[in-house]
Amino acid sequence: MGEVREFKAGWSIVRLSEEFEMDRRTVARRIRDARIPPAGVRNGYDVYQLARVAPAILGFTRGEVATVDPRDLPPTERRAYFQSENERLEAEKTMARLVPAAEMEADYADLVGTMVQFLNDLPQVLARDCELGPAQLDRIQQACDEAREALLSRLDEREALTVGEIGDDLEEP
Repeated sequence: MGEVREFKAGWSIVRLSEEFEMDRRTVARRIRDARIPPAGVRNGYDVYQLARVAPAILGFTRGEVATVDPRDLPPTERRAYFQSENERLEAEKTMARLVPAAEMEADYADLVGTMVQFLNDLPQVLARDCELGPAQLDRIQQACDEAREALLSRLDEREALTVGEIGDDLEEP
């Protein structure tokens, strides 16, 4: 069984080197190079917060995230990586956290179609039910036209961004 120790806030260089299975001089150098100040002193030795020193000890710089580029993996690990990603996507789809793009586009098309139809019908409904005058109906028609144009403009901008993102990956002949 593992060793049980009384918990005391802060980790000494020796304890960190044992935990990370590294030489204590390497641990001390990495902490010093990262300029991490001690969290306190215990028995005359500096102690550190594990969350602050772990990235430095493991060799990550500030702001750097440990990422794996599957192209750098050996073939068997690369296959396992992509297989796990496919399984993760399937699980998210099953839990309804991930919606297929075609389904989302169809839902947005229905939403936009409903909104455009509402904007087209509003002036006639108001004229019939509220007995509005011609000047009022013209203003309502103008406002509906502006709203419809703004909606279509936003959709065109989003489509251009999406096409631009896809086009960035393609090389020109």
